[in-house]
Amino acid sequence: MNQKNVFYISNINFLDGQNAQEKIDLSFLPPMSRRKLSLVDKAALSVMNTAYTGGDVEIVFASQYGELDRLDKIISQYQQDNEVSPFTFSTSVHNCIAGQFSLLNGIKKSYNAIAAGKNTFSAGLLESFMRSQNNGTDVLFCFADAYKETIAGAFIVSQKYSSGALKLVLSAEQKQNCADENEYFLFKDFCNGEVNQFFSSDGVFSVVRADV
Repeated sequence: MNQKNVFYISNINFLDGQNAQEKIDLSFLPPMSRRKLSLVDKAALSVMNTAYTGGDVEIVFASQYGELDRLDKIISQYQQDNEVSPFTFSTSVHNCIAGQFSLLNGIKKSYNAIAAGKNTFSAGLLESFMRSQNNGTDVLFCFADAYKETIAGAFIVSQKYSSGALKLVLSAEQKQNCADENEYFLFKDFCNGEVNQFFSSDGVFSVVRADV
């Protein structure tokens, strides 16, 4: 086994389903701050706070649609009033959540935000793995979307084992005709042991569990 392709994920948590919005926990935020958040913000911050256990970590935030509602409001506001609210604009950028979480927790390491269509989850996962491997740091990975349905997941990616962590191996094995499958739910099933291997929706890489 090539040790360069081995990594661990821990503090795994997912938020989805019909009652997803009711499962969001923002009790760690002041009430005034909560009111300013969009739905995708709330879902992302909830799972990130659950996964994060402290320390200076890098952050990778992945979302296919991001702040779509805010962008829609910006366009409507500009069409109607020929101006845009500075607050609405500043919170519409794709890396807004990663930045907010960094500020809330005093995290000084770098963060990145990714949108890659149907490959968004796997692109963020691969980015997290590469950052952890190249920089020797733990990475807080979060995927969240609130378009049509609210889904969010977060976990720590590391080169070091911690209690309860899943040991994963990155593989170059490819799979065809998987572009219509939802990566988020496939990876959730993979973590729960319901499938033996996770394939990116573009079929260019996969992840297998080494702890089973």
